[in-house]
Amino acid sequence: MPIERINGIQINFELHGEGEPLLFVHGYTGDVSDWRFQIPEFARTHRVLVMDHRGHGRSEAPADRQAYSIVNMADDVEAVAAHAGFERYHLLGHSMGGAVAQEIALRSPGRLLSLTLEDTGHSFQLSRNETVAKFIAARHKIAEEQGMEGIAAMPPLAPAPPHMPPERREEETARLKRMSVDAFIGAWQGLEAWTGTTERAASIGVPTLVIYGELDQMLIDASKHLASVIPNADLETIPEAAHSPQYERPELFNTALRRHLARNATARAK
Repeated sequence: MPIERINGIQINFELHGEGEPLLFVHGYTGDVSDWRFQIPEFARTHRVLVMDHRGHGRSEAPADRQAYSIVNMADDVEAVAAHAGFERYHLLGHSMGGAVAQEIALRSPGRLLSLTLEDTGHSFQLSRNETVAKFIAARHKIAEEQGMEGIAAMPPLAPAPPHMPPERREEETARLKRMSVDAFIGAWQGLEAWTGTTERAASIGVPTLVIYGELDQMLIDASKHLASVIPNADLETIPEAAHSPQYERPELFNTALRRHLARNATARAK
């Protein structure tokens, strides 16, 4: 797994397979393992690039919490893609990664063969909800006072979705422990400070798939909104899945993604 200095940050990434370039971008507190069930499947037909955002996984975590903006993360993704030799590529962003992917689609449409937005939204100002705001404030207080061990020990906000592998909770707990407090708080603040695409999503001109889990109550409406305003976007729902259908129901997710990639392969895009 190479680690290269990108935009002044040590960024961890992996390359797999051969074929049309395909780049997966994970969400908040995620890492490259989020794509465990996609890498072997799509590496059969594509040159797959996965990476850890700054402050996530094995990538470097700046101490400056202002460094975790969505724009900075988009800069990282584009720089890693260029470093990997990706001239034009398929881009998929999950959750926070979907915010990053939207920024790239708006500013660099000529580099994308297709766009997939998974369980994401046009805005992430979730703290407008009083219950969510209290929960986030409590988490940040624990992080500041007890460190990430305290965060990892917190019970989950909701029961595990029906198809989530039980060992995944242990993995998520372990990676939270390894995350820095600055990245944990900074990335969330960067996501909430993101200007969003409420007024801009209609300008996305890349062939787009919006896909979400039918149990992901926080982002169903946002996903439907994106699909309704992005020109000619396709909308797919993964049944009995919540926020991470790529992990919860990988066969269904991979089938939907492969259809989208096939519709927008280079031969068709020319």
